[in-house]
Order: sequence, then structure tokens, then C-alpha cells
Amino acid sequence: MIPKTKIGQFIAVLWLTACIGILFFAYIQQSIHDMPVAFIYLMMFISAPVGLIVAPITGIATSYLFEIFSFEYHPFLDLLPIWFAMLIMGYIQWFIVLPRFFSWAKSKWQGS
Repeated sequence: MIPKTKIGQFIAVLWLTACIGILFFAYIQQSIHDMPVAFIYLMMFISAPVGLIVAPITGIATSYLFEIFSFEYHPFLDLLPIWFAMLIMGYIQWFIVLPRFFSWAKSKWQGS
């Protein structure tokens, strides 16, 4: 699950730092009415293309669950499930699936 190369580890740390920075931004700016929109766009950008699918699905599912359980809207807490889902799926996409695809493609191109 951790990248094997030093460059991969460095990029993973940068990516995770950006994700935590976006979460910190959301917490600090929670009183601004457009913050959730900026938060979603930023998370979709750094976890694209999977983030473009995960964000709407998670958003719909959490809003449905929050309505069922009568949770009160909170601009920061409502974004946490979306952040976790996009963090996990983005990490899997960038640091597990993509490196394995490159290894597979390299072996196919080299004829191994």
C-alpha cells in the first residue's frame, strides 16, 4: 500500500498533505457559504478521475442517511464522509492501481 520508490513515497506524502490541507481549509472556512463547493471541486481535482464518480455518489448517500437519521446540517461535518471516501479512493487510484497498471504494461511491452 505504500509506494516502493522514494519518488513514489514523496509524491504520496505530497498528495496526502494536499488532502489534509483541503480538510483544514474546510474547517477554517466553514462559516463561508461557498466553502463546500470549493472543497468538493478541490477534492475532485486531486482525486480525478475517480473523484468525479465518488463525490456525487457519496454526497447523495450521506445526504440520504443524514435525512433518515435527522442529523442537523453542519457545513464541515457533512463533508467528512465525502473527504474520507475521496481520500481512500484517490489513494487507491493513484498509488495502488496506477503503479500496478504501469508494471503490467511495462511487462507486456518488454515481452516478459
